Amino acid sequence: MPTKNGALVATWSRQNPETGEIEFALEKEDFEKVLQGYACGTCLADYGGVYLKKCPVCGEDRVQSELVVPQWWTERSII
Repeated sequence: MPTKNGALVATWSRQNPETGEIEFALEKEDFEKVLQGYACGTCLADYGGVYLKKCPVCGEDRVQSELVVPQWWTERSII
């Protein structure tokens, strides 16, 4: 999906009036990138196809990152 300055583009966003946190929605492909470790779910940085355990932009750590990468990688393998 389209990125802007190396970040995923949210399809919808708002600031939660109770917590002050930003809530957003992503296209399915972009959400999968976040789930699989190819983008950050906090600042929406797109890692350009590179898997990272820690976001270089905001420093967010992935939780249980090793459990999902092999599945994503094998589904997209050319072999």
